[in-house]
Amino acid sequence: MTGRRHIVAVVFLVGLILAGTLSVAQTPPPLEVQVSLNRDTIGMDEQALLEVIVQGATQDIPDPRMPTLPMFEIFSQGRSTNISYSNGQLDASVTHRYLILPSKPGVFPIENISVVSGNKRYSGNPVTLTVVGKSTSASRQTEDQARDTEGNSRDLFAEAIIDNDNPYVNQQVTLTLKLYIAVQTYGSPSLVEPITTGFWTELLGTRGPYQQRLNNRTYRIIERKYAIFPTKTGELSIGRATFTSTVATKRQNRRRDPFDIFGMLGGGQEVQVKSRPLTINVKPLPMEGRPADFSGTIGRFTFKATPTKREIEVNQPVSVNFAITGVGNIKSVAEPTIPDLSDFRVYRASSNESISKHNDQIGGTKNFEEVFIPNRPGQLTIPSLSFNFFDPQAERYRTVHTQAINLNVIKTEGYVASPDLPYSAPDNVISADARDIRYIKSDPGDLSRRAEVVFVNPLYWVVNVTPVLALLATVLVRRRRERLQGDIGYARARRASKAARQRLVQARKLASEGDSSQYFAEISQVLLSFIGDKLNLSPHGLTNDKIAQLLQERGAEPSLIETTLEFLKRCDFARYAPASIGKSDIEETLVKAENLMVRMEEVRF
Repeated sequence: MTGRRHIVAVVFLVGLILAGTLSVAQTPPPLEVQVSLNRDTIGMDEQALLEVIVQGATQDIPDPRMPTLPMFEIFSQGRSTNISYSNGQLDASVTHRYLILPSKPGVFPIENISVVSGNKRYSGNPVTLTVVGKSTSASRQTEDQARDTEGNSRDLFAEAIIDNDNPYVNQQVTLTLKLYIAVQTYGSPSLVEPITTGFWTELLGTRGPYQQRLNNRTYRIIERKYAIFPTKTGELSIGRATFTSTVATKRQNRRRDPFDIFGMLGGGQEVQVKSRPLTINVKPLPMEGRPADFSGTIGRFTFKATPTKREIEVNQPVSVNFAITGVGNIKSVAEPTIPDLSDFRVYRASSNESISKHNDQIGGTKNFEEVFIPNRPGQLTIPSLSFNFFDPQAERYRTVHTQAINLNVIKTEGYVASPDLPYSAPDNVISADARDIRYIKSDPGDLSRRAEVVFVNPLYWVVNVTPVLALLATVLVRRRRERLQGDIGYARARRASKAARQRLVQARKLASEGDSSQYFAEISQVLLSFIGDKLNLSPHGLTNDKIAQLLQERGAEPSLIETTLEFLKRCDFARYAPASIGKSDIEETLVKAENLMVRMEEVRF
């Protein structure tokens, strides 16, 4: 009986342990709730979009619990799910969207939005929505566009807005296109995007539809935003955007179809509306305070260097990742300058960038991987590097620095090229019976010439001079190869023509395929890359003003500068207006590009 009780007790104890283990294993991971409003102030005739994002390391994410909000009418706008796996870790998020319509003016906190998981409550951050007595977002210009020439309210109209009409070159300008719809339409409207010649353009996203009241009429608004970066100074134009939509029309003098219960079989009319063209006056970067080695980068950035290891053997490589992170045109960020280091040989490995979009701002990180090979053992240091850029908000130049990297370089077995190794003379003593040594004769003997002097024989010179010349050629080739590997600027300049010829082959293929837009983009990049290789600069940071300045500093003829800038402008125009380009223009552009690069070979870069 006692043994049976012991067995029962053991089984009970094991059961408790397993139950505790299962309960711990089944405990759901923690969740995070983020609440945000697209606008913090609206009018009585307007609406706000509330987003609730629930995030956690599980696919089983519960729906949020909304508090009672009697001062608003709330309508669900659906949900979206995002699931990703990274290094074996699950990351999931569910976004719930709610449309909020106010019933009275005032300042209203929205709080206590929460989810419950595993008997635990997770609350989101509070937000506040201010409701004023009238609309705050519609400008006078928008209200004027909502009326036609006779003062009547328009059924549809388009609007283009920029947040800055006087930016610096390569500074981001946010372009917003809005389509206002006050009637029933069929399907989604189509868009012919505006021509943005002279800008580098990146789509930020599309929002809508949302509602706004203008001139006592409610409009549905579809919004599309772009980040545009002017690539040259002066007055630049943004073309019209064209929206095409099918508008429902009423049947007149026709009998109603009995099968047309909802009126969906009614007539439709295709309507086009266009936005107004915009003009931007682009300022050049100021000369005051400009660093002598200015990289041409615009924005706000940080600079960080991270080595793969800090202890290596002599003549073994260590990779250092230089990360430039911030807000701005990340694709045009120039490579940091690495000075000549006597203790290292430096080689460029690779570069890549990741672009992010946050609060309608383009940014991200650009990584440059450099390989450092130590020449000697000891405690060596990769010095702090600097990177400069122009901050358009502060309107001044800034310089950021990396931290110095200390490396412990270990002396390998058999290493003799280091000055740290002491020299010791051999202990061997020449004995008198050595047979491989000719000692000095006390009696010179007969000194008369017995045969022809050998160095007057041509065969002597052929046999002896040829190895010397071969050795000299080998040394020169090796030195040139080492310089190409160690001096990046020299290597890029020497290989610029070969790289340009290879790119021209690709451009010819695009021309033969009939893709004129891609062809002119490629032919423009050929010339920019050629100039960048000759100057050891990133081609993405070369604006027309920068090219003119660099060529002028190096003594290029004014006609060459003018022809180069005119060629680049022609390529930009052809990229965005391919319909006006013929086959003869394509062939002529190819010949001009080759002639320009031949003329630039005479410039002392």
